[in-house]
Parts: sequence; C-alpha cells; structure tokens
Amino acid sequence: MQIKDCDPKNPAFWEEYAAGLQKGPVNKKCMRPDTWDRASATYDDLDKCPDYRRQVSAVMDILQQKGALDKKNIVFDIACGTGTYAVKMATKCQKVFCLDISAGMLEKLREKARKLCLSNIETIQKDWHEFYSDQRFDLVFVSMTPLLRSAENIKKFLRISRRFLAIVTWAGIRENQLLKELYRDIMGKDLVQKGHDMIFPFGYLYSLGLAPHLTFFNGCWERTRPVKEQSETLIWRLELYRELTQDEKDLVFRKIESLADDNGLVAVTTRVRTCLMVIDKKELEFSCS
Repeated sequence: MQIKDCDPKNPAFWEEYAAGLQKGPVNKKCMRPDTWDRASATYDDLDKCPDYRRQVSAVMDILQQKGALDKKNIVFDIACGTGTYAVKMATKCQKVFCLDISAGMLEKLREKARKLCLSNIETIQKDWHEFYSDQRFDLVFVSMTPLLRSAENIKKFLRISRRFLAIVTWAGIRENQLLKELYRDIMGKDLVQKGHDMIFPFGYLYSLGLAPHLTFFNGCWERTRPVKEQSETLIWRLELYRELTQDEKDLVFRKIESLADDNGLVAVTTRVRTCLMVIDKKELEFSCS
C-alpha cells in the first residue's frame, strides 16, 4: 500500500490507511448479523469480570464529568451490542437510541431494559451503512466495533453528533494465550490480529483538526464458562478466519475439556489495553482577539 504524501496530518493519509484495514475475510464476517447473533447468548459473560466493570464505570464517570451525559441529552449508541453502556446511560439521559445489525444482541438489550424498567431506550436493527437520519444527537457513542476501521464511518459519526463523540476501542494489547495456541495448532501459523485499534480513529480525527481526549485502561478480562460454552466461543473466534472442520472443532473441545476444574468450568483470560477518546465540538469554539 502506498500512503499518500506520507503526511499523518493529511486526512488522505488516514483514508488510504483505513482502506487497508477493511480488506480480508475477518472484516467481512464482522459485518454480518449472523456472526453477532451467534455470539449474543454468552456476550454478557464479560460483565462478571472486575477489570471490565471498572472500565465501564470509569467511562461512564468521564462522560458525565464532561457533560456528555445529562438528563436533557439524547444519546445514540452505535453497534450497541447487548447494551452494557446503553442501560447505564439511559439512567442519566433523556433518551438512548441503540442501533445494531444483530437481532440477537438487541433482544438481550431489550430484556435488560425490561428488567430495569427503562422506558427511554429505543432499539434499531439495521446495518449502519444503510442507516440515515437527519436527527443530531448530543452524544454519539461507539464502542469496540469494526465500524471504527472506516473513514466514512468516522465522518458520519461526527456529522450526526451535535456536540460529543465518544469512542471505546482497543489500544495495542489484546493477548489471549489459549486462542493463540489453538490458532497455531489449527492454522499452522501464528495469530496476527489486525483488528480495529485507537491508532486510526485518533489519527484521522486529529488530521481533521480535532483533539480527542484520551484515557487508557489496562486489565485482564476473564470469562469463566462450562466446557461446551467456552469451546463454542473459541470456535466462533477461530471461524472469523475460516470455517473449521469437525475434526478441528473436536480438537478445540478436547483442549478446553482438559482445562476444566472439578465443576466443569474453564476460565479464559485476555490481557488487554483499551482506550476511551472523547471529542467535544464546543472546544473548537474559541477565538483569539
């Protein structure tokens, strides 16, 4: 890939960079609703992890301190998943619109909203690339989604934001030793993850003249599940790269079964660093007199 002008202050540099991020089978699979429907049943297991809960709590605190969460504000949560953030934002805002491509994810979100008696959440099942609204939102919130690999998406997020844009994404560290071992055993090579990372959205926003506020989080995300569920999750992750044969799926199951404790549970840990970046358009409203 030849980067135009090799000038990171030029938006064209990042637009060409982003084009490379969107190539390959993993990105295509991550844009399909069935991929996320398949993951929705156990997606909320992460909510039990202390490090993840601390991150979610810190993100909420920062957004509230900056004024992005307010009883008068309308929020748009894009690629909302099962609504980990949405149900918390709904208690602090006038209304939260939640868009996701996956029916399974949105059903989990609606279940949470019913249990919490939240009447100010509206779900929208639609592909973001086909979504249009002339409405603008006080806060546009985008978390952990491959949509962040696209310059057009970033511009669209900014366009529908009245004031705040908040992005949560990976920041350089995402290490799951068990996944790496299984990938090497099955694929015959080392796992190289080229997914979304804070480098592109930060660089592109900066080249557009904006100054994202950055907060980093380090943690170990542990999910403890029965053998069958843990195996299915790891097979799902591996099948983002290619479909597995039955023999390969059996290999995964045997590996997970060998790690089970006396209760038939298996803990899998991912070492992570993530980042929250917040844009406040009002900060551009200054002048020198």
